[in-house]
Amino acid sequence: MYVSTVSEEICILEKDCYVSVSCIVCGVSAPTPYIQVISDPTPHIKLISDPTPHIKVVSDPDLLPSADSPSQVSKDPPINMKTCIALVLLVAAVQAKVSSLADLEPRHMYVDEIPSHTAAEWEQIYKNQEYTPEFYPDYIPGTEPQEESAGKVSVTLPEGRIISGTTAARGQIPWQAFVILGGSGLCGGSLISNLWVLTAAHCAQGVSTFAITLGATSRTAAQTGTVTQTVRSAIVHSNYNPNTITNDIAVIRLNSAVASTSFITPVRLPRFSQASTTFAGSAARVSGFGRISSTTTATSAVLLFADVSVITNAVCANTFGTSIQSSNICTLGTSGRSPCNGDSGGPLVIQEADGAFTEVGVVSFGRANCPANAPAAFVRVTSYLQWLSTNTGIAIRA
Repeated sequence: MYVSTVSEEICILEKDCYVSVSCIVCGVSAPTPYIQVISDPTPHIKLISDPTPHIKVVSDPDLLPSADSPSQVSKDPPINMKTCIALVLLVAAVQAKVSSLADLEPRHMYVDEIPSHTAAEWEQIYKNQEYTPEFYPDYIPGTEPQEESAGKVSVTLPEGRIISGTTAARGQIPWQAFVILGGSGLCGGSLISNLWVLTAAHCAQGVSTFAITLGATSRTAAQTGTVTQTVRSAIVHSNYNPNTITNDIAVIRLNSAVASTSFITPVRLPRFSQASTTFAGSAARVSGFGRISSTTTATSAVLLFADVSVITNAVCANTFGTSIQSSNICTLGTSGRSPCNGDSGGPLVIQEADGAFTEVGVVSFGRANCPANAPAAFVRVTSYLQWLSTNTGIAIRA
């Protein structure tokens, strides 16, 4: 069977099925197949069931088998034709969306204007920045501690930025996740255990599939040691409100556990004892694949990072007004450094005394067009430790 993603033409080719413009070869039955996005040698999709691949996307249409070259046709028994047709159409649709990574639409929340409020309103806004202990009524303490290597890297990070940013080297930010949303959207995330990725709720809400790549510093070049899984399981905070941009936090569960390597390592989560810490004045680092300039919509093909400073919520509220709550943490970029569209869901980390990096924020929102040197707002991770522990099973350190 041949299916053209352009003309939707369907015809029969022996007993196996294929699809182009990119070629899908389908011919080996398997009990529990799933779709996985592969980055080597070029971004493509294959449907696999260990140990034998039975649907794969080939970047070169010339590799499409033909009736004149029977040696190229799989000798394995074909899967049910109706199933094959359904799978081919599904994968073709997804492939059509992700074939050009440059076309991915970055997600980002933003506040349009610097707000104007009365003196009484400002008083309440500043009061809202006071520390409020987390109360998650369904809290069940997790039992799986983070691994000892969490937050640790073996290379030195030079200074950089996201807007006008510096490229990260392999292994410099080993918890960074590159997340494709439903084949068309772009967000960031961070690995917090061998099974869970932390991101923003506005990246996960309404999305049915997530293609998550770990260990990569490039969205376009083949790199060894990367892992990509396409998954459907995400948990968005039940009180997330896109209108007020509150509780903008979510976690995505991987299909299978990933092993830590020099390129892939979870970031460390804060301790419960740090819940009341503001981190104001601390040096922090933000990373992502988002927009590279405030004057263009182009996103970065490589992983960028920036060193920024944590500011008080009161200072941040001068820009964002009522959008800032005690459950936010803010930074101020310098020399043109700022997170932007496509960086959403990515990590804000601080380096602690033992040298390990702890995630204190999740990229949430900023000013429209991401002006340089403007504040950026993040989800304050310490405000959601009970929620994270309950939903991921991770044991939070005291």
